[in-house]
Amino acid sequence: MSFEIPPHLGELIRLSNVTDLLIAPGRTGIDRGAGIEYMPSRFESAVELRAFAIHWYQSAGKSFDAKFPFFDFTSEFEGIPLRVHGILPPCVREPELSIRILRKSTSESAWKNDPFFPFLVERFRARDTIIVCGSTGSGKTTLAKELIEALPISERIAALEDTPELLIERPGFVSLRSKPANADGFGEIRLRELLRQSLRMRPDRVILGECRGEEVLDLLLALNTGHSGSLATLHANSCREGLKRIELLAQLSASGLNLSLHAIRDLLSFGVQWVAHLKRTSSGRAIAEVVKVTGREGDTLLLRPETTPGTNSTHLGFRQTNR
Repeated sequence: MSFEIPPHLGELIRLSNVTDLLIAPGRTGIDRGAGIEYMPSRFESAVELRAFAIHWYQSAGKSFDAKFPFFDFTSEFEGIPLRVHGILPPCVREPELSIRILRKSTSESAWKNDPFFPFLVERFRARDTIIVCGSTGSGKTTLAKELIEALPISERIAALEDTPELLIERPGFVSLRSKPANADGFGEIRLRELLRQSLRMRPDRVILGECRGEEVLDLLLALNTGHSGSLATLHANSCREGLKRIELLAQLSASGLNLSLHAIRDLLSFGVQWVAHLKRTSSGRAIAEVVKVTGREGDTLLLRPETTPGTNSTHLGFRQTNR
């Protein structure tokens, strides 16, 4: 199907510092890393934007079904990978199109000036498992990509994602993607199944693009059975909240099984070594906090903030309690 991204949208995608475009009738939001700024949109009407979104979706080889007025797909513009999400009325008042621009890594690190970055690279190379958490747009995927690219080229890496964002070109990098059900409710392949398949592919590392469901328990089990040095990202507002969310997801996954919170915290304390929390600031993105999981005492998960990157930490220990 013939399709071209209009010039006014192409101009925005080409801007090297833009990470996200949020398009609605009459306005376009632009994220350059320090918050969203708005400008007038060339898509002036809801009818025009809806037609464009559906045409783009169908040009990607997808079949639009009005019973499901929302969609995710990947596309490309002049070699720049894009992740596109669309949602249409009646789920929203007007069509909304969200475009994540997945720029391929350059030789210059986006995190080179962050004092925690060299420390995380060192620990990841040493086969420590790291959880990267933060809000939407805080740079979790970018940091994950740069940590992976710092690994020896000989390592085999299996990355599991719902939508491919870890666009890494290196030998031994295998991208596994989940598959949604079709309009009749069949054919779904979840991350949990992909995780089980990936463990049969002789990976040196397993990368979970985002923890959000039942696959979390399988990841914790894998981390405790010889798959150290892995990495996962998730949405959370702090390192402490990130671990609490993993606990909750693991509990939901273990529903019907005789697996206690005590056992889940055992899996966490042995399987995860570090949690890094990212945040957005007025000047860009930053690694706000890095915490080491030091073990468990009773039902308490013991955490130690890393206060001096690259050197021995100051022990300011705080605890993951039952609250």
